[in-house]
Amino acid sequence: MKHALPTSFLAGLLIVLLLSSSFLTAQQPQRIDEKDLRSWADRGDADAQFELGVRMITGEGLKKNVEEGVKSVEKAAKQKHLRAQHVLGTLYEDGEGVKKDLAKAAEWYRSSAELGFAMSQHSLAVMYEEGKGVKKDTAKATEWFKKAADQGYMQSQTAYAAKLERGDGIAKSSSKAALWYLKAAQQDFVPAMTRLANLYYTGQGVPVDYRRAGAWYRRAARSEDPWASNNLAWFLATCPEDNLHNGENAVLLARRALKLVAEVVQSDEQPYEMIDTMAAALARNGEYKEAELWQKRCITLFNEDKEKDLPAEDRKKLQDEFDTRLKLYQKSTPFAEPDPKGEEGAEPLPQDTILQDEGLPEGKPGKTPKGGRGTVV
Repeated sequence: MKHALPTSFLAGLLIVLLLSSSFLTAQQPQRIDEKDLRSWADRGDADAQFELGVRMITGEGLKKNVEEGVKSVEKAAKQKHLRAQHVLGTLYEDGEGVKKDLAKAAEWYRSSAELGFAMSQHSLAVMYEEGKGVKKDTAKATEWFKKAADQGYMQSQTAYAAKLERGDGIAKSSSKAALWYLKAAQQDFVPAMTRLANLYYTGQGVPVDYRRAGAWYRRAARSEDPWASNNLAWFLATCPEDNLHNGENAVLLARRALKLVAEVVQSDEQPYEMIDTMAAALARNGEYKEAELWQKRCITLFNEDKEKDLPAEDRKKLQDEFDTRLKLYQKSTPFAEPDPKGEEGAEPLPQDTILQDEGLPEGKPGKTPKGGRGTVV
């Protein structure tokens, strides 16, 4: 999962608008006085120019006029209005109301980023990460992610943590990654919760701990993210610790994940990973014939999936895993993951209060299963 920025351009602009120190909200919270707004904008008030422009672009409260809206936002941006500069960068990146120009998008993001606007710092980091409008530079991407992360911007905290976890553009440090994931997870950012759970699940950067892994997976699964439900289903079905198994709930969560893919993601395709999870959940619930059918379906979908450019070695490894699980279900045996080795010398995170927050008992950390279904930022 990539950083959770708005998927819709207009939705993104509205969020930026709501986050802004709105000119009109401060003076007339009950309604939009278009005449007064235009009057202040004409006098050169940057806040008014920005608000007028965004509302015309989105059609929120005013008649939609994208071209005029862009001009008004640009007037504010030229006055170093940080949110206006960011929105203008977004307009050029998406080609909304202007000709798409990634170089100009990067320039406007940089103008706002250098003045300390975290959202622009994150966007500029992404541009460097992907080589869009600028020369690809993972080290610079890391620097900008860090600047936004230091301001508490949860998307950047998660992206920076992912770089630390992989050693991408920065020295690898699983323990530092865990701390940054925690900062974002405590802001209820689902991708960070998932990654932190996976670190507890595998014992990377933190001691292996089933309870904390499960608690973070559960909190993430309260969202509408289909993969969060899938992660928890897999955990409940395959965790090697017997007292954490719950086949019935695993089946319900696996079904919810597939339903969310159809409703939220609006896709008719069913990921083979989720089909694999459903099979494991059914087996854990004692429904072995159904599990066998779902596992065969998983294998078929996997073989048909040509979009995922997996190295031959990884593809063979997955194929072997799927075949092994199928044989288990045919023998009326559920699948459980092996205990992980964990990272030597990993220290716990005293700042992590997930067990207290969820009303779970404290205790010594336990080993966690290898190969969790965490999504990648």
